[in-house]
Order: sequence, then C-alpha cells, then structure tokens
Amino acid sequence: MISMKLIVYCVLAAGAYLLVVSIALQLLENKLHLSKPIPAKLLEKPAVGWFIINYVTELLFYVVIPSLAYSLFYVVLPLSGVRAGMAVALVAFTLGAVPLLMGLSMRVRLPMTFLLFALVSFLIKIGGALTIIGYLYSL
Repeated sequence: MISMKLIVYCVLAAGAYLLVVSIALQLLENKLHLSKPIPAKLLEKPAVGWFIINYVTELLFYVVIPSLAYSLFYVVLPLSGVRAGMAVALVAFTLGAVPLLMGLSMRVRLPMTFLLFALVSFLIKIGGALTIIGYLYSL
C-alpha cells in the first residue's frame, strides 16, 4: 500500500534539506568565484528568480520523483533504510551525472574546478535527499 502521508513527509524533509544545501552551495560557489573563467554571455545571472526555478527543478528530480519511485518499489522490493537510499543515490550519480559532465568536459572548455564542484554538489544533494527518503521509509 502506497502511503501518501509518508510521501509528503519525504518531500517536506528532503525538500528542506535540499533548500538548505542549495543555498549553502550557491554561497560557496559565489565565494570561490568558480564561474569567473566562464564568459559572461554563457552564464545566467544568479538572481532570486533563477534560484527558485533551479530549486523547483531540483526538488522535482531529486525529491518528488525519487519519493514516488521509492514508494512504488518499496511495495514490491524490501528496500528501506539509509543504505538503500545511499545505494540508489550512488547509482544515480554514477549513471547520471558523471557520464554527462565528463562528456560535456570533452566538448566544452569548462574549468575543471567548476565541473568538480558541480559533481560534488550533485552528489551531496542527491545523496542527502535519498538518504532522508530511505531513512523515513525505515521508520
């Protein structure tokens, strides 16, 4: 049985985590000036509207869709706990972000520090969100 109450708790808890981490990583990126070597014409100006759209997109792909998928697979397979969340996060990271950014780095001359920061940011966001979801399903 899929519990909508548990899905809402997952979305709220992991969404709050994602918001705090997104703000912290954005401040760190600005402080380290990681996008300075990239031409200004290629960069979107980081403003409040941009942050909100980016957060909603990340909330959808890092929290809402994994929460729904986790709830469906939880019924069929005994996936629960922090380990399951971390395992799913590592699979998503390894099969999703790494090949994409490595392929992009071969085609577009982006600074390696920028790419590494993007990879670490993705791992922190998806890892934390899915760990929270896995933990809530183990309760």
